[in-house]
Amino acid sequence: MLSRRNFILMAGTTAVIVAAGSAAVNLDEMPSSAIAAWSEPSSTESDIRKRVLSYAILAPNPHNMQPWLVDLRQPDQIILYCDRSRLLPQTDPFSRQILIGHGAFLELLDLAAGAAGHRAEITYFPKGEFGDLIDDRPIASIRLIPDPNREPDPLFQQILKRRSAKVPFDSAKPLSPDHVKGLATAYTNPDCKFSITTENPQVLGLQGIVRSGMEIEMRTPRTYQESVDVMRIGAKEVEQNRNGISLTGAPIGWGRILGLISREKLADPTSQAFQSGVTMYRNIAEASPAFAWMTTSRNSRSMQLAVGRAYARLNLKATELGVAMHPMSQVLQEYKEMQALQRGFLRMLDIPEGHTVQMLVRLGYTKNPNPSPRRALQDLLLT
Repeated sequence: MLSRRNFILMAGTTAVIVAAGSAAVNLDEMPSSAIAAWSEPSSTESDIRKRVLSYAILAPNPHNMQPWLVDLRQPDQIILYCDRSRLLPQTDPFSRQILIGHGAFLELLDLAAGAAGHRAEITYFPKGEFGDLIDDRPIASIRLIPDPNREPDPLFQQILKRRSAKVPFDSAKPLSPDHVKGLATAYTNPDCKFSITTENPQVLGLQGIVRSGMEIEMRTPRTYQESVDVMRIGAKEVEQNRNGISLTGAPIGWGRILGLISREKLADPTSQAFQSGVTMYRNIAEASPAFAWMTTSRNSRSMQLAVGRAYARLNLKATELGVAMHPMSQVLQEYKEMQALQRGFLRMLDIPEGHTVQMLVRLGYTKNPNPSPRRALQDLLLT
């Protein structure tokens, strides 16, 4: 599930910022309105469905596309659909990662329901599962049933704090054994195997895998263009869209002003902007003291939702423990240029034939980053 916040730190731009001094401080900062959803939702909302959905929309999802559509027109029901205008057909051709993002949405919804004294009765694919392509059938139907005996899940308290840390981790600080054990307690799905490694030879191998996967995606024009098309360059674009890959901050602002950063330059493999992105991801890969992955023996659409729910819990548990987490799932993507690297990756981890690695994440320690933008809940509602 990957974003590219703070994607470019241009050498020339940095020199200008130093010269400009404090004038650069507020240039192209993240608009506060774009991240308002990460504040405590209003307790005055009378519709319990909207209250729990205000937490669900904070779920992790690929490229921050927020591909959720919600129908509240039937009393006491929530019907969840996929917004097919927000798919990623080049890097996620079967929408496997998109469905994982819907599973994360459902888990946060369920946690919020429990905190509000309700039980979420969730039915997956009430009109049947999708095939290879997502269609217009609903992904889930949900009924919220008052349940005064339900105890709130402690992980609910982490929803507003959860982040995906897309920065180098502290390479000198190995993942604590207590944190390894703690992460395992968040993962209770018997149909999905959770693995974690802190062993240096395997960590080094996975660093190389995620670095190569990122470079394949960036150097395959159609897959990288898919990312470039949803980049929001500067505060104005972020405010207008509130989704996709947000590029904000003073270096981005000065880069735009000086003509060093644009969609055309970001997509051009010969540009400094592109090369800076490659270097940044090499550095991120190499500053990864631990990795974890999720494997399933089946790859049904219902299983993808279940993986998303388990991943959301894992991310929230990491937040509770103070562990930084960053999905780096490029090697798992199902397009032809990635196939050779993917085969080597599966051999490295000794994954049984026919099993699917659904998620691959980096783990470590860093300062808590800023949240990603979110669209207003009203924008997701069908009318």
